[in-house]
Parts: sequence; C-alpha cells; structure tokens
Amino acid sequence: MMRVAIISLAITMGIVSGCSSSRSSTPSQVARTSRGSIAVDTDRFPHGVHTGNQPEIRGWQGRGLGCVDCHDARAVKEGRVARPGTNQHAPCDDCHKAEFGKPPGKLCKVCHEVVDPFTKGSSPLQSYPMRGTTQALASVFSHRLHLDKAEMERATGAHIGCADCHERDDKSRDPMVPGHKACARCHEGVDNVKSTLAMETCSGCHPPRNVELARGRRFITGDLKFAHATHETDKNGAPVKCTTCHANVDVAANREDMSVPPMVQCAQCHEDSSRSPDSVRMSNCGICHTQIASGSPPGNHMVGGSVGTLASAARPIDHTMQFRKHHGEQAAAKDSNCRFCHTEVQGAREDSCFQCHLVMKPRDHNLMWRSDHGREAQADGKRCASCHTPETCVACHSVPPRSHTPIADFRLGGHAEQARFGLSSCLTCHTYEDTCSKCHRGTR
Repeated sequence: MMRVAIISLAITMGIVSGCSSSRSSTPSQVARTSRGSIAVDTDRFPHGVHTGNQPEIRGWQGRGLGCVDCHDARAVKEGRVARPGTNQHAPCDDCHKAEFGKPPGKLCKVCHEVVDPFTKGSSPLQSYPMRGTTQALASVFSHRLHLDKAEMERATGAHIGCADCHERDDKSRDPMVPGHKACARCHEGVDNVKSTLAMETCSGCHPPRNVELARGRRFITGDLKFAHATHETDKNGAPVKCTTCHANVDVAANREDMSVPPMVQCAQCHEDSSRSPDSVRMSNCGICHTQIASGSPPGNHMVGGSVGTLASAARPIDHTMQFRKHHGEQAAAKDSNCRFCHTEVQGAREDSCFQCHLVMKPRDHNLMWRSDHGREAQADGKRCASCHTPETCVACHSVPPRSHTPIADFRLGGHAEQARFGLSSCLTCHTYEDTCSKCHRGTR
C-alpha cells in the first residue's frame, strides 16, 4: 500500500515538473532560474510582494522585477492583458522553479480552483482579478477628470460619455466595468493622451502598494434587486440617462465618492404616472425587494423626503395618534419592523428608542403637562420609566410645586381644599405615612 502511494507521488511530481520544463529555455530564462527558487506560502497572488522591497525582487537582474516581466507590453497597448502562466506556466516558473517540482500545493491554488495533473482540462482557473468582493491591484480612476468636458475636449478633441467606457452586457444589459480595451482607445490611440499617460505605464492606474485593494462596496446587497435592462427607457420609450440616477458621477474623484442613488431619485419616476406604469409604484415593494412584497413606503422612498406631501401620506395605517403614545410594545416585539422606515434607529433594540426620545418629546408633553403629569404618572408609571429615572422626579419635586406657595400658608391649612378635591395628585409625591400622619394622627 505504501509502495503504491510512493509511486503515485513520484508520477505526480514528474508530471507537474514536466509541465514547467517541457518548453525550451532562452538564455535570459536560464539566467533567471539560476538565481534559485522562491517558496510560496499563500494561495493569493500578492502584487505588493512582487513589486516590493524584498531582496529577491529588488535585485532581480540588477534592475528589479517590473510589470513587463510578467505582462506582455504589446498586449497591454492593444487593450488585452494576457494572464501570466498560460504558456506552460511561464514566466512564473522562472522564480518558483522548485515549487513546480513538488506535488500540487498553495502555488497551484493561486491560479487554479482545483488541480488534477492527470487529466487534461481538469484544473479550471480561478476568476481573476476578482475573488469574492476583493480585486487584486484595483485601479485608481477619477470620473471627475474623465467627465470634465473642457479637459477632455482639450486632450482628445471630444468629450466622453458613460457609454464610451461602460459597454453593456448583451444579456443583462448591465454596464460592465471597463477594461484595458476601453482605456487603450485614448491612452494608446490619441497622441496627446498617450504622451501624458501611456498604456505601458502601469503604475499610472495601478500604483504599487503592498496591500490588497478592495474593489469598492457592492451597491446591490441583501434582499435588493435591480436590473439596468428595465431602466434604459421609460414607458414612453424615452431614454433614461445614466445621470438621472447617478447624479454625482461627474464630481467623483475615486470609488469611495460614488454613492448609492437615493430612494427619492427612484420615486421621481416610479411615482410619476407619465413615466412609469402603476405596477412599479413605490408601494409595490416586491419590485425591488425579495423579502417585502407590499406595504406603505417610508418617507425617504418618496418625493419630498420625510416632510413632503407624498411622504406624509405614506405613513402606515396603524400609526395613529394613539400609536404615537403607545408604540413601545410593538417596537419591543421580536419581529418589529420599525427599522424598515426609521433608518435612524440603529444598534441594540434596547438602546435604539433613545435615538428618538432624547431629542423628541411625546406629543402630550406640552405646556400644561408640567402641572398635569402627576395623574398620568400615577396611572401609568411604566410609561414614564421608559425615559425617566427616579432622579428626574427628585430634580423638580425637591422644589415645592407652584400650588404649594406660599409654603407657610399651604402647610397651615391651605392644602386642605386641594387634598379634598384632588387627593390622587397629592399621593403622586406623598404618602399618608410619611407626610399626612405627622399632623393628622388619628384622623384617618
């Protein structure tokens, strides 16, 4: 059994090493491989390491390892970037020669999803440069510069529109992220632009950094769904410009400046019967959400925001005057959906209420409340405790109420009439035992 395993391992090593040595070596390649082999300890390709300050990189052929050592400069100029390693693993095996003589390991997983050296075509490649939400060596790009009409007229003789760079997918009609082909039209085909930043100057868009750069947040997440294909024209066939939704593109200097179109932008069309059918009104939540079928849209989904005419009309039916006072039970429920509309409510459920209640008094806390809240406190003390602590009462009631002045007259009999007609008001602060009995012993 052990012998079979050893033979299989030997065959695997022979096949893998054979892949790297089957092609003829040029003098320059022999010179490179004579420097030794660099071990691999990760299954991700780190550009930062290959352009960094490690001795093996900085001293490569006395000049340092450059982009053109792996990427064909002619292909870059033509707008197509060939993936290194597709030609019998060249030029990767120039530096990692010994790794290719070992059984499949981390080095293989840099490019391949799985590795099967025995069957041709059974080692599919990883998607690259994207893996998940991270893009290796993401480019830097300024929409503000490229959409500056005056600057583009000066540089190219014409200004650039969204469709000049963002070609649409044939099936989904979603605008695609531009590649080198789109850039090459100007940076290789227009002399004035090429002299400023040529295609072979990789660092102009891909600054060397010893980190993996995030491609940027994904705008459509969770239960949201969106199709560009249904937003190219309105119901009358009139084209919907990209800037109708992406209004801030012309001032975005980097990806972080790109913001999600606000919902009020969607409502401009979805609530306009002249531009969209009734089936896509904002109340038909299932059009954009997978988990919410229908309902009353929150204020920030309507024209005018949270204070507009349509926004106030979209308040849920159960949000009555009484609900404003007694919504605590619904808000505390496990299936509470307050956050669907109240986007300012964040954090733990037990803390979120204060985000509103610290800055907004209940509607009945008006000018008369100061003198009338005693009866409410006695009848529903739990409601008071939602916001107030015992110290709140003491802070005010350590000073006698206005009805108790002048205090000398009030103590010597002036309180009798008020106590006779509103004893419950007295008992808000006092009890018979700690106050009344001191003078009225035996009169109870």
